[in-house]
Amino acid sequence: IAETADGVVTKVIFANMGIDEQKRKELEEEAENKKSLFAAYESATMANEAKSNFLARMSHDIRTPMNAIIGMTALAASHTDQPERVRDCLEKISISSSHLLSLINEILDMSRIEAGKIELEEKAFDLRELGDKLRVMFQKNVEAKGVHFALEFVDFDVNFVIGDELRISQILINFLSNSVKFTSEGEIRVTFRQMLKEDGRIDLMVRVHDTGIGMEPEFISRIFRPFEQESADIIKKYGGSGLGMAIADQMVRLMDGEIVIDSMPGQGSDFMVFLNLPIADEQEAEAKDEEEAAQTEDSEDFSYEGLNILMAEDNEMNAEIAVGILEMRGAQVDVAANGREAVEKFASNPPGHYDLILMDIQMPEMDGREATKTIRSIQRPDAKEILIFALSADAFVEDQRYSAEIGMNGHFAKPIDFEAMRVSIGRIMKERKQI
Repeated sequence: IAETADGVVTKVIFANMGIDEQKRKELEEEAENKKSLFAAYESATMANEAKSNFLARMSHDIRTPMNAIIGMTALAASHTDQPERVRDCLEKISISSSHLLSLINEILDMSRIEAGKIELEEKAFDLRELGDKLRVMFQKNVEAKGVHFALEFVDFDVNFVIGDELRISQILINFLSNSVKFTSEGEIRVTFRQMLKEDGRIDLMVRVHDTGIGMEPEFISRIFRPFEQESADIIKKYGGSGLGMAIADQMVRLMDGEIVIDSMPGQGSDFMVFLNLPIADEQEAEAKDEEEAAQTEDSEDFSYEGLNILMAEDNEMNAEIAVGILEMRGAQVDVAANGREAVEKFASNPPGHYDLILMDIQMPEMDGREATKTIRSIQRPDAKEILIFALSADAFVEDQRYSAEIGMNGHFAKPIDFEAMRVSIGRIMKERKQI
């Protein structure tokens, strides 16, 4: 027996115990089931702990800007006779609101990534223009801290590539935001480097280098985990949700790229992203950019003066805000409380009565997309031609694509940037030769 395989030894032991082969299998299966149940229990316990930690962190991070918004609103209301004080309160409310919105966007991005619902855009864009946008966004604030800011392009003979400019920008903004947060002296340098051009594609490396506080090697190994931060002291001193790097990593993976981080405590950090992108037709992309720039410039002075707008919005406060802003710009606004009422108002008025429709998506009785399809199916010429724009809290690429597929002419994400919406509608109306 000593010279036989372990399985034989086991059989002999079971035989000596008076247990037959069938009983042995049942005992082994029972042991495996217990092992699986214990693993499932451990996994559920860890998931529950992660959820509790997440809720505790998010409760703090969400309540902080909300506290500022509520507090500053109360202060503004109690000092209506002091315009400067009210203006200061409103500016702080705006800053806190933007911070809260960015936090919500990060949570939603992470949720959609984990559910596999993120889609990437494939459009031509100008890498140098992207660099200029980053410079405008960060240089002034960086230099105000006494830190040198530099942005450079190395070995480039390609400007236009195809990809998701918004998501690539989001990744680089995350890198830069971290560098700005943790760097109080020295420099922050952004380097775009073209590494290889082959078969109509380029290998692109973008590095964000800083001379900040750096990171421990142990933390770098877990930096891409959601909600991870180096220490409680870091959280307390610098804040942040701990989602930014996890989102950036997942976005880069969707692009078949890679993030590499090099950092040491007290010696700063290098955040590098490597991407392989198709090269866009430069002449075609430049012509398109010039055309869009000209259209945007021509529509800068567009107003809603004299336009009759139908707006479908079931939330009374949202409707009040939108109506107030549109009427300040000279529009006349007719509000429908849901999609069915919007269809009825459009159908009951003569052709050409409304110049455009602003359509909320999620509404009772009939949602905005169903209402749009119903309006488009009405047998009269203006039903096919009237401009219909989505106003929606669904702000992702796939949501915008679906709105276009069902016949909408544009998609504006809530909370609405009314200035951007004005310019965009003006450009589209100019293309349609309606202004």
